[in-house]
Amino acid sequence: MKSTAHKRKREMWRWSDFKGVDYAHAPANISPHRCVNGMNMVRGETGKIRKRTGYCLDEKVWKGNINGIHFLKNASGEMCLVHCENDFYVDGAIVYSRAADDFSRSIQIGDKLYILDGKAFVVYDGHTVKNVKEDAYIPVVYKDRKPVGGGSAHEQVNILTSLRSESFIADGVSVLYILNRKNIIAGSVVARVYDDEGTYVEYTHGNGVTVDAVRGTVTFPTAPAKPENETENNVLITYGKDEGYDSEVLDKCKVMAMFGIGGKPDTLFISGNPDHPGREWFSQPGNPLFFGVENTEDSGGGYCDVKGYSVKGDKLFVHRHNRERNLNIIVRGIQKNGTEIRYPAVNMLEGPGTVSRNGFVNMANDALFVTAEGIYAITEREADDRHFTQLRSYYINPLLTAGNLEDVTAVSYKDFYVLASGRNIFLMDTLQKSHEEDKEYSHYQYECFHWQVPDSIRLLFVQESVLCFATYNGRIGRFYTDYDEPASYNDAGEPIHAVWQSGEFDADMQLKNKTVHRIWATCAPGVRTGVEVWAQVKGIWQKLFEDNTQVRYFKWSEISWSGFTWSTNQTPKIISRNIMLKNVDKTAIKLENNRMNEPFGVYEAGVEYTSGSYYR
Repeated sequence: MKSTAHKRKREMWRWSDFKGVDYAHAPANISPHRCVNGMNMVRGETGKIRKRTGYCLDEKVWKGNINGIHFLKNASGEMCLVHCENDFYVDGAIVYSRAADDFSRSIQIGDKLYILDGKAFVVYDGHTVKNVKEDAYIPVVYKDRKPVGGGSAHEQVNILTSLRSESFIADGVSVLYILNRKNIIAGSVVARVYDDEGTYVEYTHGNGVTVDAVRGTVTFPTAPAKPENETENNVLITYGKDEGYDSEVLDKCKVMAMFGIGGKPDTLFISGNPDHPGREWFSQPGNPLFFGVENTEDSGGGYCDVKGYSVKGDKLFVHRHNRERNLNIIVRGIQKNGTEIRYPAVNMLEGPGTVSRNGFVNMANDALFVTAEGIYAITEREADDRHFTQLRSYYINPLLTAGNLEDVTAVSYKDFYVLASGRNIFLMDTLQKSHEEDKEYSHYQYECFHWQVPDSIRLLFVQESVLCFATYNGRIGRFYTDYDEPASYNDAGEPIHAVWQSGEFDADMQLKNKTVHRIWATCAPGVRTGVEVWAQVKGIWQKLFEDNTQVRYFKWSEISWSGFTWSTNQTPKIISRNIMLKNVDKTAIKLENNRMNEPFGVYEAGVEYTSGSYYR
């Protein structure tokens, strides 16, 4: 007898145009473009994802914490300075051994590297490391003075040194020169007398001059000659004076940034001294060895710790840990009055307080920083140039904020903001932004990716366009950059477990039974690659099949007998199988590759299904 049973129409469901992970929504509620689990995957081409490359470890094992990797670029090339425990190394040799066993930060200014570690403010010139106080600028505090006094104030006292100078115009008669200060430091005086050609004779106490330290006078054996130009300062007297300034106040600082007029980064800002929470110091423009005693600001009311700085155009943003009313970012502008430059607070931004000193990165017009509530950005509204803060890590926040974010480390790598927290690495893709409905145009989230690595990461850095890291067990690792080379796909000899897992598929109606008849995936081809295909049935994951040949192509130099194929087709490969998942209300699929030295990429996936009676 001919059957009269109704043949149900088969329908298709497709996942494509892949973005990142979504840990913020339940599996039933995520976009088909995002995945519940995208472990160790990353954007390849736009809309396509691939397995990340692995890394190799340097042979050297450092005996202690690696606290900083710093680079100095000059005419000789690039030098790498490694801060391990209390020592600084260059090419394996110790160049400094009095550092703190804590994170250090550096800024290159000119051809020198300025470094803070919370114990000393030092400078590396490519040969030696020494405290900046050793080369501190000696300011001329008064100029145009007569031997008996007068003149005008010129430069501030430098907090880095007790030394300062006063310049005089000799009258050709006086041998006694009176300084502006008494009770100067005995033995500190150096006097120089210049002739009209600019050459000078130098005198010290008992060697050409007599110094009365208590009275603050210097007596020459004969009167210095009067200059031909009567306004020319031709006597310079340098001396030391202890005025109670703490010359070590900058040594205990931990954060710094460059800022300046018109966006020109010529002034060094320093903060993070635990003895002076909220206190900032700034150098004279163009001179990081000169911190005037008046060049200081209080951004915390004496108790709010400064965690770091962001710079956007003509504004400096001072990040504080936590303050009342959530006003945690001070916005500094620039005010110039003659030769005096100040950096007044012009605004305050609301938002959660910054928790990590190592999470500041500027990219994609966002100044990104790390808070206990996720990764935030300082952005601005084009209509009125007003600045405000916004969350950027929404999709990874549940996992990200579950960890300790105080010691995370972040860098800018290509188009990604990369943050490491222990064995977890989070990437925010600045090329892929998700604009939320019913929000201002600037309210967006970055698409995010999540990696896990075998080694716990202490700090990230980028060297010669390679993403690198230092581990907590004293190793330095470097991620491979050759995406076509199978040998790039291992973590120091361990296979990389890469996963793409869909959200829950219910054909927009969980009420009806579904039967899945076919599953397919379009994968990136490779001389060595493969895929395991899984499905979730009533909460239980079932492995449906594995393919290690169809997605490969033949290449003599990469023969693998375990997955041998004669195919030379190097275009994306479609893997399709008949299956039978009967009477499910919903399902999910998972594509995996956990094989050594195998790349893996996903372009598309989907199921063919029919809907039936009501689910029971």
